[in-house]
Amino acid sequence: MATAAEVQAELAQVQSSIQQATQRESQLIQAVQEAKERQRLRREVDAAKSALFFKEVGNTNLSGLRANIDADRSGPHLVGHAADNNLQRGRVHELPLQTGTRSQAHSEMNCKQAVSTGTFEWKITGMSWLKETLDQADEPIAWSPECMTAGNVELTAYYCPFPDVDIVSANGEECHVTLGGSVNILNLGRCHDDKTVIRYRFYILHRDGHYVQWGEEGQVCGANEDLEDLVFGPDVTSTSQTASGVFGLQHKELLQSEWVNNDTLTVKIELEVRPTTRSVGSNLPPRKQSIQVPEATISSKFLSLFEGERCTDITFNVKGESIKAHSQVLAARSEVFQRQFFGGLQESVSKEVTIEDMEPKIFKGFLKFLYTDGLEHIEATIKKCLEENGTSSDSTGSTGSVPSTTKASILQDILAMSHKYQELRLLAWCQQQLCTYITEREVCSVLCQAHLCEAQQLEAACLDYIKEHFSKIAPTEEFARLTTEWPELMLKISLHAQGVSSEETAAALSTQQAVRKRKREAS
Repeated sequence: MATAAEVQAELAQVQSSIQQATQRESQLIQAVQEAKERQRLRREVDAAKSALFFKEVGNTNLSGLRANIDADRSGPHLVGHAADNNLQRGRVHELPLQTGTRSQAHSEMNCKQAVSTGTFEWKITGMSWLKETLDQADEPIAWSPECMTAGNVELTAYYCPFPDVDIVSANGEECHVTLGGSVNILNLGRCHDDKTVIRYRFYILHRDGHYVQWGEEGQVCGANEDLEDLVFGPDVTSTSQTASGVFGLQHKELLQSEWVNNDTLTVKIELEVRPTTRSVGSNLPPRKQSIQVPEATISSKFLSLFEGERCTDITFNVKGESIKAHSQVLAARSEVFQRQFFGGLQESVSKEVTIEDMEPKIFKGFLKFLYTDGLEHIEATIKKCLEENGTSSDSTGSTGSVPSTTKASILQDILAMSHKYQELRLLAWCQQQLCTYITEREVCSVLCQAHLCEAQQLEAACLDYIKEHFSKIAPTEEFARLTTEWPELMLKISLHAQGVSSEETAAALSTQQAVRKRKREAS
């Protein structure tokens, strides 16, 4: 045990370190202030250079005008000018006869070409814990960790569960708001006098998977300096009134509403931004010819080629239903199909593939995705399957004794298919969608499918969910089957609950597989 003298010496050393750190802190604070001043001066230099540029352009134009006047190429007193030649000393000169001409012109001014657009999606997961989280952080509002840039505007999203908390907006004014956005004007030092127009729309994700617009489209217009830190949104109000809340719901009511799914609120903000344009002599955009460029049609053309069964060379027999397709298109989209049709396998000769582990309508939707790269075909297929089975799009399980087709089960089938054919974009999308459908009833089956399909992100989400809700999941029949049929997953669940790293978990799984292999060989 250390003596009192040794402890005293250690204390003196720590206090000396604190004093040095304090001195260093003061130096850094001074350095930061000096850096801010240098930055401010650089912006002033930029603004001065910009002003100098426009002055030089104006002087160049004036110099050219003077030369043209001196050369009698322009000016108010040219020879033959009406003001000087037809009205001299009160005498009216007779004008010579001239032959008239007819002219026709077309002009167009496009005010939208300088408009930038942006879409910002923000998810708040664990909404029921938001108030407590803000209390612990001693913060009145939650804001999005990332920003979105549209034109010269940088957007940050805000959510305030306390309707009467004062929020500081532009020019130090205070307001009340539940959900809104705040803007930061980029390059403000060079364009603080310029004006910017911002149009915005807020959407909230409904439990059925569709966005619904909250409030009317809003618009703000003002000098950039006045828009800096401006807070806007459908329920922004003065401090004399209380913010009305999302669709008129206060935070507690919102938690129980159809707008919070799996304890998650999803918001989408659409922005349209038009800054002041930088054209000489005018803030209007330059006039230019309007040429309409047609939309891309390659996706629709390929889809028509598939649905019309034109020039097909292969046939899929899916549970007795024939589906015709094009081997070269599929080979370009999937290495699995490329090996199957052009790698010397049986299918490369027979041009027929038999599939018994997938429903025809789901496989057909998968092929439409491969032809177009459009996820909307997958979503349409899921919706059609649910409608045929009489299941709503947001249902996650059956309440009766007979299992029903759920969106989660269809997504698991598509996940398996995308893994089988190594379609990585669709695999990632299925993981993203299934993460929102993890429930106490579905989590075990989703975890098994994620394990089989090597969907690591989805597997991690399932393990986190089981760890947080273990007391409710453990008594279920699904978990009982998991314990007997999936020892490898049970080891993962156990190690994850204890906070073991992924590297150590991989080593433990390797050891388990080696032991099981020795047992099989011994038997």
